[in-house]
Amino acid sequence: MANLNDLKLQAEAETKNEVAQADVLAPVPGSESTPVKSAPIAQGIWGEILTAADEIPDNQTFMGLVGPEGSGKTGVVLDSLTDEEIANDEVIFVLDFDGGGQTIRATHHRANARNIRVLSPWVMQDQSRDAFDYPATHARVMNIGRTLVDWANKPGDKPRLNSVLVTGLDQWDSVATNCMFIEDLGTAPDGIGAKIKPHEQIGMRFNWQIRSTRFHQLTAICKVLMGFGVRVYWETHFKDIQDKSGAIIGKKPAWEKQTANHLNQIIWFHKSKVRGEDNSPTGEMRYEVEFVKSRTNTVLLDQRRLIMRTKKGEAPQWFGLPELQEGKV
Repeated sequence: MANLNDLKLQAEAETKNEVAQADVLAPVPGSESTPVKSAPIAQGIWGEILTAADEIPDNQTFMGLVGPEGSGKTGVVLDSLTDEEIANDEVIFVLDFDGGGQTIRATHHRANARNIRVLSPWVMQDQSRDAFDYPATHARVMNIGRTLVDWANKPGDKPRLNSVLVTGLDQWDSVATNCMFIEDLGTAPDGIGAKIKPHEQIGMRFNWQIRSTRFHQLTAICKVLMGFGVRVYWETHFKDIQDKSGAIIGKKPAWEKQTANHLNQIIWFHKSKVRGEDNSPTGEMRYEVEFVKSRTNTVLLDQRRLIMRTKKGEAPQWFGLPELQEGKV
């Protein structure tokens, strides 16, 4: 049976033969039937195919973290660097839509603050009734993303990009939606105008695929980053699921509906009050994570981990999520 090298050599020989025949049979330039030569097969692809046989990426972390405000989502990611990674100047970059990254960095990570770099994606309006310039914010996010890809593609440089955390992904979804109405459909001058029901502006002719495409431009960038060995974390909140009467019947992540298909892991965060035998509050709160999806370690599915415990009058106990440090998600 022929191996890949044999197939490569065969393709090269066939390509040379086809090109030679094209040279012999080509009519005189200027005749009515002068054909355009076909380009030879791109030999670089064979190199990629052969190399791919030996490449097994160590990193497949593209994780969604979903939970209520103050449930430890940002904390477990910023706590995920090992002592060795910190000593080696490795960096977690935070694209901080909701401001939580900067707060946790300043409050709990002053000793290793240089290992956590935080940027706000927001671009303010100079003169407008709306605070934010949504198209400019979208463009800034794309520019930050391309810069991160360039950084990740230089593995020998220090500091090394270890992880990327996007906080407040529901706000990125809002940016994509507002840009659809402001730039793509031209139905609103700003974010406030974009809140007017679209059918009042243009009927039902708009296409939500525009918003989805804008949203998943960040997905594409993050998949490239993961391919370079960067761990990627997307953080969002829950939103209510309502029936036709408006009654709340459940909850789901606040992100574009196809997002879960792109993620390799999803964990949900829960916080609950501990009650005594008589059902009276004990003053204790438990913060847990639940493994909802894991393509990379199915043993974790449906398991829970205690990440923090607080009790009135006592110092909080932080346990974090060891699986992130150990790379076992």
